Amino acid sequence: MSSLAPFKQWVHQRCGLHLEGLAEARLIRAVDTLKTELGTQDSDVLLAHLTQDNTLFDRFISQLTVNETYFFREPEAIHWLVETHLPRRLADKGGPLRLLSAGCSSGEEPYSVAMALLERYGDRARTLFHITGGDVDQQVLNKAQVGLYSGMAFRALHPSLKARFFTPKGRSFQLVDALRQWVSFRSLNLLAPCESPIGGPFDVILFRNVSIYFDKATRRQIQRQLKQLLAPKGILLCGVTETLGNDLGVLSLVDDQGIFYFQADSTALPAMTETLTEHRAQALTGPDEPLHAMPLPGAQTQVPPPPPRSDPTALLQQALEQLNQNRFNETQALLAPLLADDPWNVDALLLAGLVARWQQQPQQAFDCFKRALYVAPECWPAHFYQAELLRQGELPDNPTQRQRGYAAVIRLLDASPTSSGGLKAIPPPLPPGDACFLAKRYAAEQTATQGVG
Repeated sequence: MSSLAPFKQWVHQRCGLHLEGLAEARLIRAVDTLKTELGTQDSDVLLAHLTQDNTLFDRFISQLTVNETYFFREPEAIHWLVETHLPRRLADKGGPLRLLSAGCSSGEEPYSVAMALLERYGDRARTLFHITGGDVDQQVLNKAQVGLYSGMAFRALHPSLKARFFTPKGRSFQLVDALRQWVSFRSLNLLAPCESPIGGPFDVILFRNVSIYFDKATRRQIQRQLKQLLAPKGILLCGVTETLGNDLGVLSLVDDQGIFYFQADSTALPAMTETLTEHRAQALTGPDEPLHAMPLPGAQTQVPPPPPRSDPTALLQQALEQLNQNRFNETQALLAPLLADDPWNVDALLLAGLVARWQQQPQQAFDCFKRALYVAPECWPAHFYQAELLRQGELPDNPTQRQRGYAAVIRLLDASPTSSGGLKAIPPPLPPGDACFLAKRYAAEQTATQGVG
């Protein structure tokens, strides 16, 4: 048995953390530090001290998680929460509403929500909403309560918000007292929240970019615990790349304007299946006479019969062939059963996005690309086409989002120049080398434009 095995088992039982792969290196460093501090190599003695000494436990756990976060991470979800969901919730229920950031680390997430709420509601926000941050790591909670930040924590924060809510303090920036006094922080063990009651019930629980530390069985157990903390019709909001990994049958997955969340509603699961299928069908069918459904001059009007539904790869390849010939209706007919059977098929979602784009339905195209990225964040074609919709004016431009899309293409293809982008049945619609070249060109153009004046 590995000398680390007792520590892995103890941490997993105590906190649910899954310390394999790259996480094992952090455990090795933490155990070595513990051995030096206590002057013993005996694992049983070390574990006994960790169990009995809460301060020692806090320091040990703090070394096991990355705690890499920043203000306004995944801003689209925060915008949807503040501008769409919470106003609707207030209208239905009234205030105050309770929000929990579960696994809040050093506080950037709950403070980001607080800033957005103050921007939306002004001083009334402090009476309309109660915000709590919880984490098992007491050291990062202490940092959150102090509210002193620097460096990369501000990478996505708009300068106007930084100027409004922070004051310089040496080489760092101090959060204003109004926010620090509004947001409360509590110790929270996600595996056993009843050990240190955190309040509730909560109308919204943010569980974003946390579940990477837990295996599937532990995520399911955590969801059961968090479900008990949800108010009736409350929601659980996960990180963009974690959504499917948390669809475990404990809570029902819901799609609202391209934002996915979970809700404790026993009737929502079949409705969700219908909703996903209906959304895909709407995105695919479009108007009866699409603007660009005419075949190219000289193109064959007869289409070979589709392959059996049991052969999705052949269906996808035939759909790509029809798309390349501008036969959009035929492409839709091939994609519809695929997406009905598997609404998360990355290849089909990408093709559906291209069909919607060429039929001048840019928002539907954007949503298809976004859903593909939920399943496969490495899908560089979806990143590229999202950015193109913004650059070419098919959707209202968002320079930050556009630049982020091109940057993702560059990062992914610089790391793997021949990457398929997570596509399994069809080749990328444009060569990886061309996509990388264009992404660098368009990103450079934006940078040059921003530098003028």
